[in-house]
Amino acid sequence: MNLPAQFIVVDDDPINNMVCKYVIANVAPAASIQLFTDPEKALSSIKETFSESTAYGETVLFLDINMPTMSGWEFLNEVSLFPGEVRSQIDIYILSSSIDPEDIKSAEEHPLVQGYYSKPLSKEVFGKIYTKSE
Repeated sequence: MNLPAQFIVVDDDPINNMVCKYVIANVAPAASIQLFTDPEKALSSIKETFSESTAYGETVLFLDINMPTMSGWEFLNEVSLFPGEVRSQIDIYILSSSIDPEDIKSAEEHPLVQGYYSKPLSKEVFGKIYTKSE
């Protein structure tokens, strides 16, 4: 299983972010992990880090849907405005506690979303992601 060198977690819940960091660090110990409780700061960081001329390779972004200042859907709308060279470096997975069938359907239909998984992040989720992509 070839894991990306970088992971970004965007979730307003700091405890969930720490769980994600722990799981990612166990599965991909050499990976860089960025945690954001503020989606606007995550967007700013991505804009600064992933310039059109910079190739970071594959980055996985785990995104929550229900956040107070900006929803995951609004976050995705902002990412869709990024240049294609930036978007192509980031694989986005929804990681949410929502069991709303409409959220799941919207995620499946969204062109930027690679998959929808329930919280908390686990080694099993990694297995599903990387078995599907190989």
